[in-house]
Amino acid sequence: MPTPIETYRGLILDDFQKQAISALLEGKSVLVSAPTGVGKTLIADYLIEDCQKRGQEVIYTAPIKALSNQKFKQFKQLFGEAQVGIITGDVVINSQAPIKIMTTEIFRNILHSRPEDFSHSSHVIFDEVHFIGDEDRGAVWEEAIILMPENMRLLGLSATIPNAGELAEWLRYIRKEEIEVITHTERAVPLQHSVYIPYAGIASLQEVDTIISGNQMQYSGFVASHLDLIKAIKGQYLPCLYFVFSRKQCEIKAKELAENSNFLSREEKRQVLAYFDEQIEPYNINDIPSVKRMRQLLAKGIGVHHAGLLPVLKDIVEELFSRRLIQVLYCTETFAVGINMPVKAVCFDSVEKYDGVDFRPMQAQEYFQMAGRAGRRGIDKEGHSFILVNLFHYNVEDYNHLKESNVEKLQSRFRLSYNTILHLVDGKDENITQMLLEKSFAAYLRNRDLYLVEDAIDALEEHYNSLENYGCKLADNELCPLDEKRLRNKLSTVLRKIKTSKAYKHPKARERALLEKKARLEASLQKPTKRCNNKDKQKCQLLKKEQSIYESEIKKLKKARRELLNELRIEEEYVAKKQVLDALDYLRGEQLLARGKIALDIHVQELFVTELIASGYFNDADVAEICAAVVGIDFDRRRGDVKGLKHQFFEVEPLMQLAERLATIEINYLGDTTVKYDPYLSGQAYLWAKGATFEEILRYGQVPEGDLVAAFRRSIDILRQIRNTVSGDVSLADKISEAIRLIDRDVVSVNI
Repeated sequence: MPTPIETYRGLILDDFQKQAISALLEGKSVLVSAPTGVGKTLIADYLIEDCQKRGQEVIYTAPIKALSNQKFKQFKQLFGEAQVGIITGDVVINSQAPIKIMTTEIFRNILHSRPEDFSHSSHVIFDEVHFIGDEDRGAVWEEAIILMPENMRLLGLSATIPNAGELAEWLRYIRKEEIEVITHTERAVPLQHSVYIPYAGIASLQEVDTIISGNQMQYSGFVASHLDLIKAIKGQYLPCLYFVFSRKQCEIKAKELAENSNFLSREEKRQVLAYFDEQIEPYNINDIPSVKRMRQLLAKGIGVHHAGLLPVLKDIVEELFSRRLIQVLYCTETFAVGINMPVKAVCFDSVEKYDGVDFRPMQAQEYFQMAGRAGRRGIDKEGHSFILVNLFHYNVEDYNHLKESNVEKLQSRFRLSYNTILHLVDGKDENITQMLLEKSFAAYLRNRDLYLVEDAIDALEEHYNSLENYGCKLADNELCPLDEKRLRNKLSTVLRKIKTSKAYKHPKARERALLEKKARLEASLQKPTKRCNNKDKQKCQLLKKEQSIYESEIKKLKKARRELLNELRIEEEYVAKKQVLDALDYLRGEQLLARGKIALDIHVQELFVTELIASGYFNDADVAEICAAVVGIDFDRRRGDVKGLKHQFFEVEPLMQLAERLATIEINYLGDTTVKYDPYLSGQAYLWAKGATFEEILRYGQVPEGDLVAAFRRSIDILRQIRNTVSGDVSLADKISEAIRLIDRDVVSVNI
């Protein structure tokens, strides 16, 4: 039994931290579910340090590249530069280091192709493991956990999830090992939830409906803005994060606040501008409008943070925020994922957010991920969350559900990629195939629920059948007196419908069906009615009522069973996608063909990229054309993006035709398509590869700078995969390396 740990790095550990560390030292896998901001990462830091002392390798995975990059910086400071490496697809640094940071996708990919790389790794840390329920990324997490080698232990760190027990049950089921579940509900700094009502000011979340209901007609014309809310909290609740679910609105609101507010002294302003100018000087981007705007905002202690910003600007904002030189930061929810920067207060511009299709109320999980940043440990007695109430869209339910007791359960998002299927076929390992098809979190929950439903049906039917023994025994030629009235009512209804059907000349088929029903009812009513006394009738009435209740419950459960059985099974997806691969000559039966072997190393748009490689596209195209073509792979155009640069630099039609051909084949077998190709940024990528400055390519489109850089970084990731696939063709591999070099420069480069 390891000696209990009481302190770490001069900090007195909470009980949940001590429990988790003790379980890890005992050799167990551990799942920690605790509110945002209570110190879960301290557990990971302790584990990494312990592994380092023992000479063991440890893997740290994160859901997004931004968090991986941040952890790389932190761990270099904590453990030394030589001890830490990072692998994120578009960035590979010191990959042989004993502490490896990687995105979960990369971890999964290596498990498929080179699992032996982790033969000396003792632990894997899944930070933000609740991302297993993420619509886009969740499947990757499940697959990575399923494929983990037996020699590795797991540390899962999660925000509060109500079904942590279910997740642990699944982990025990697939891992065949003990999983210690540590659930912590108490925040290090208590969180107060409030609203800002236009005419009433700040009120508690519990009071909001009472105040509005009593005065809504009188004050319905009142509209409050973020400026009113900031003014109300300015005296005692700064610094604050102000969450806005729109990039554009982040920018607009920051500009409006800067027009009448300044939060910095003259000396603080000097420090901010000196640091800002020093950081952007190497990139030659001083004249870009967004850079100028950010400089003006930061000079007043106001910041903006969202995915549309240049990475260097986001880095500057994060650093200045950590130095307490930003008092109000307008940001989107991505700032709350992993970036540990607590504040005194968190503000919300709305309880509604746009989910890519429509506006919907915030989920409780989303709210607490963001609101949990409020309250600085050791500084604040309590943190504060403020929601700006919009009277024109007020719905009490949108506010009432924002309680930790209403945090949504974690749901499985498992699905099979083509790459996974090809690896399953290539590996010819029936155990792994069976594991992926039957042991996903989705399959586990479905099968468990199915067993529970079937057990409940059996129990109810057994009791229902026993009730029949208490009823009277009717002869075949007798009619129950309780049924007689019901049957006569039904017959009256049928006769009325027959009359109506003739009057309005309804279809003959309907009339025939009504006549057949009439004949059946009349035949039943021809039987002599059994003579029963009132006592027997009352007894039967109670019995029939009880039977009716059981029939209703059994019917509901059977419907639930049908729904569970009718859910899209992973096996069906496996078969359908294998048919697509067979139609495209990637495999034949259980044998991989040439195209299938190419696709083994492709993890993004496998079909589209493989077809380009197999067709010789990259051999024939020049390097700038390759850069222009690849940037469109898996690109999602944002709503409202205006028309981009025309593609006069290279022939785009063959690429569009390929995408259409693949989509048609998929739709034939799957009913849908996974192919995504949009050459929206291809013109700008072509000019960038030809040496244009970043400022120059911005003139040819209005895509946010951060999105443009993200698309270029994604291109580097895809090009690395292509280079790995064609490594046997030295000339082509060199050409792909040159394409990477042309893209990975200046403001596009990652500096970590």
